[in-house]
Amino acid sequence: MNGIHDMSDEEFVPFLHSLGVETYKKSFEWMLNDREFASVLRWLHNNLDHNNALTAREECRFIDIEKKGQLLSPEDLEASILNIQEQYQGICLPGDKEGKEDVEMEIKMMQEQLHVLEKQERVLADLKRQNEQVKEELSLEVSKLNSAYQQYKEDESAAGEECLSLAKEVETITNGVIDVISDALEMYGNCHCDKETAKKFFTFGPFETYRQSQLLFRSHFDLYASKKFMKRQNDTTSDEELRSALVEAKSMEERLSEAMCSYIQSKAELCGEQAKVSLVANYKDVHPSQITSCLMEAQSAVDLLEQEEAILYQQLHGAVKQLVEERTSLAVETTACCALAVRQQVHADLSQLLSACQAALLLDRGVYLALRRELRALEELLQLAAQLRGYVAAEAQAVCCRMDSMNEICAEHDACEMKLQSSDILLESLFHILGVQGNNDPNALVKLYSELENRVKDLQEAVADGYKKKETLSDDFKSSTQSLRATLWDGCTTQPRAWDRAAAALTHALKQHMDTVDKRVVEASNRFTTVKNGDKQCYRKLWQWFLTDPARLLSALKNANCKVFP
Repeated sequence: MNGIHDMSDEEFVPFLHSLGVETYKKSFEWMLNDREFASVLRWLHNNLDHNNALTAREECRFIDIEKKGQLLSPEDLEASILNIQEQYQGICLPGDKEGKEDVEMEIKMMQEQLHVLEKQERVLADLKRQNEQVKEELSLEVSKLNSAYQQYKEDESAAGEECLSLAKEVETITNGVIDVISDALEMYGNCHCDKETAKKFFTFGPFETYRQSQLLFRSHFDLYASKKFMKRQNDTTSDEELRSALVEAKSMEERLSEAMCSYIQSKAELCGEQAKVSLVANYKDVHPSQITSCLMEAQSAVDLLEQEEAILYQQLHGAVKQLVEERTSLAVETTACCALAVRQQVHADLSQLLSACQAALLLDRGVYLALRRELRALEELLQLAAQLRGYVAAEAQAVCCRMDSMNEICAEHDACEMKLQSSDILLESLFHILGVQGNNDPNALVKLYSELENRVKDLQEAVADGYKKKETLSDDFKSSTQSLRATLWDGCTTQPRAWDRAAAALTHALKQHMDTVDKRVVEASNRFTTVKNGDKQCYRKLWQWFLTDPARLLSALKNANCKVFP
C-alpha cells in the first residue's frame, strides 16, 4: 500500500498551482498510486511552499545571476539580510506572505488613523466656527435672560398656587379610585352568598372555550356539507360537457371523412400527372401506332381507376358510418358509467355525513355532561375566592408600598432633570477638550483659546526656523565640497584628473576595491559549485526532473530502490 493513499488530484493539483507549476489539466493519480513515487511526493507536499520554491520569474533571475557570477555565500546572504532588516525596521522579505499581510494591515491602520486625524481636524475647525457663533449668540442671550428673569419671578408665584390646587385634585381622585377598588373586592368576596352577583362573574369561567369549540365544529360541518353539494352541481355541469363533447366528436368524424376523400382525389391526380411526366420524358421517335396503342391502354386504365374510385368511395362511406356509430355507442356507455360513478359517490358521501352527524350528537351529549361538571367546579371556585380575600388585602398593602417607592423614584428623576436643565453641556465639553476641570467661567474659556492660538503660532515659527536652518546647512555643505569636486573632476570633460596625485590615489584605491569585489564574486561562485557538487542525494535534480521529465525521474527512483533494496 502506498504512503499517500489518502491524497488525490483534488489536493495535489492545487498544491502544484500554488508553486506556479503548469499541470496542463493532466491527472497525477498514477503517480499518487505508485509505491515508488509515494514517499517523494509526500516529502514534496510537506516541505515545499511559496517560501522555498522559485517561481518562473525568480528562476530566470537566478540563472541570470548565476551566469554573471554574482551569487553570495549562505553566510554573506544571511549577513546582508540582517543588515537590511536592521537598517529598515519592519521590512517585508520577498516570499514572506505573512509579513506582507502584516505590512498591508499596518498601512491600512495608518491610513485609518490619518482619516481619523483629518476628521478631527475638520471637527476642530467646525468647533472654532461654532465657538465664534456661540460668542455672538451669548451676548444676545444674556440680554434676553435678564429680561426673562423678571418675568420668571412673576410666573413662579402663579405656578405655586396652581400646583397646590392640582395636588388637592390628585388627592381626591386617588381616594375615589381606592374606594372603587375596595367596593369591587368586597363584592367579589361576597359573590358566593349572592347568586345574582355570581352571574356577573360567570363569563370569566371556562365556558368561553367550549363555545368557541362548538362554533368551530359547526363551521367545519357547514363547510363539509357545502363542498359535497357543490360537487353534485359540478357533476351536473360535467354531463352537459359530455353532451357537447359528443357533438364535437360527430363533427370531427364528418371533417375526417371529407379530408380522406380529398386525399384520395389528390393522390389520383398526382398519379396521372406523374404518368404524363414519365411519358414526356421517354418520348423519342415513337411510331403513331404505338401512340394509339398507348392511348387505348391509358383509356382502359382510366376506366379501371374510375371504377375502383367508385368502389373505394362506397367502402369509405361505409367505414366512416360504422366508425361514427361505434364512437357514439362508446360515448353513451362512458356517459352512463360516469353518471353511475357520480351517484355512487353521492351515496357514499351522504352515508359518511350521516355517521358524522351521529358522532356530533354523541359529542354534544358529552359536552353537556362536562358543562354540568364545570358548573359544580365553579361553585368550588367561588368558595376558594372567599378564602383568597385575605391574600388580596396583603397584595393591596404591597401595592401601596410600591406606589410610595415609585413616587420617590419620580422625585429623584425630576431632580436629575432639573440638574440637567441647569447645566451647560457645551461649556463642559469645551473645557473637557481643552483639559480644564472644575471651571465653568466663559472668560476662562476665551483665555484658554487665546493661549492655544499662541502655541500654534509658536510651533509654526519653530517649523519655519527649522527649514531655514536646514537650507543654510545644505548651502554650507555645497560650498565646502566645491573645492573637492573641482579637484577630482577636470573641466567640461567631467573626467577624473590624471595629473593630480590625490585623484590618482583615489583611482588606485577604487581599483583595489573593485579587485576585492571581483575576488569575492569568484569565491561565491566557487562555493556554489562545491555545494552543487556536494549534493549527493540529488534533491535539486529530482525536483527539476519532476517538473520537466517524469520518465527520467521514474528511472532514477527505480535505480535508487534497486540500490537500497538489492
